[in-house]
Amino acid sequence: MTLIFRKTIFTGFAPNLTGRDTRLALSYLLFPWKWSKINSGENVEAVERSLEKYFDVKKACVFDSGRSALLYALKSLDVSNENEVLVQGYTCMVVVNSIVQSGAKPIYVDVENDLNMSAQDLEKKITPKSKVLIIQHTFGMPADVEKLMAIAKKHNLLVIEDCAHSFGAKLNGKLLGTFADIGMLSFGADKIVSSVRGGALITNDLVLGEKIEEFQNQLQRPNLLKTVQHLMHHPVFFVGKKLYHIYIGKILLFVSQKLGIINKIIYDKEKRGEQTEFYPSKFANSLADILLNQISEVDVINNHRKQISNYYDLNINNKKIGFTWDEKTKNGYDCIYLRYPILMDNSTEIFSFAKKRALILGNWYDRVIVPGDIDFEKTKYVIGSCPNAEQLAKRAVNLPTDRHISMVDAKRIVEIVNSF
Repeated sequence: MTLIFRKTIFTGFAPNLTGRDTRLALSYLLFPWKWSKINSGENVEAVERSLEKYFDVKKACVFDSGRSALLYALKSLDVSNENEVLVQGYTCMVVVNSIVQSGAKPIYVDVENDLNMSAQDLEKKITPKSKVLIIQHTFGMPADVEKLMAIAKKHNLLVIEDCAHSFGAKLNGKLLGTFADIGMLSFGADKIVSSVRGGALITNDLVLGEKIEEFQNQLQRPNLLKTVQHLMHHPVFFVGKKLYHIYIGKILLFVSQKLGIINKIIYDKEKRGEQTEFYPSKFANSLADILLNQISEVDVINNHRKQISNYYDLNINNKKIGFTWDEKTKNGYDCIYLRYPILMDNSTEIFSFAKKRALILGNWYDRVIVPGDIDFEKTKYVIGSCPNAEQLAKRAVNLPTDRHISMVDAKRIVEIVNSF
């Protein structure tokens, strides 16, 4: 098969998108009798009850995004400008924004080779001003929660689990997100389950749950234009991905982004550390409807990710490649790889090599704080403060594991990676 007719394999690019979701999104856009329910309706509460059941928690509250959810998690813990929040140095700008917007100062903790927080460096970074610890489970690989939680308890720190990558992953049979005071979930376009935009907080502390719900009730209604852009994301990406290999898809995606037909993942204001005028907000009913479909299938989705990841484990044998860690050597670690991370020196070369073979590899995270076009000074990160994170970011490459990656695709991916 000539390359122009070969299907492009993506890492990211709305990996959870289905025809069913696209039809549902189009029904809200095209059927007048559904227009009144684009932003308001019963689906938001249904999502919250579904999350409470799945995670077996007492309270779940949904928000427009994970970043907004994190902001209100911090607010519910009474974070102020006198406090420091400990966060790992291999993360996204929107996490940092939530900390800064809460009034606190971010303190960056280095990572281990598994891309998760170093307990040893955490101990070094704690000060009398430290109030909250954010534990990130990078790419769905559980952090050493029990060790980190023990340190938090020792220093009277409140804890938030950042489960943006790890919906459904477990440690010793317990779901990530349920170890800490609050768990944060994200339903963005590239996440385990997706409604293009969305987020939630879960907790077993009813007092915290009430505070979170009070903040939620005070939020503005979803912006109708933004919700329509999120709904348009489905048909645009559904068609764009299928036609990407013959350039029509590339043009469709480019034009849709430039004309504002679809949403942005991170807005320019956010890259400068500022809030947009239309977020934070409540969660849109139509997006909640799509999310309910995804949550109902999450175990099937995650089992597929495990199958693809296991295939990579067994078949990638390029000696130039390093691995973060082998989950099989860690008892009780049940990973759900959002993306399968590998490490390579001169990683830019494999991106080009793969692209010529119709494979778009992922580059999460190629910097200590992403994306690359942010106002870095606003992050308050001190170069050299997380040396391992800085070095790992230079070597980061990731492979797709999503529901659309067949075993035939996985075999092709392995062949490309091994032949580099």
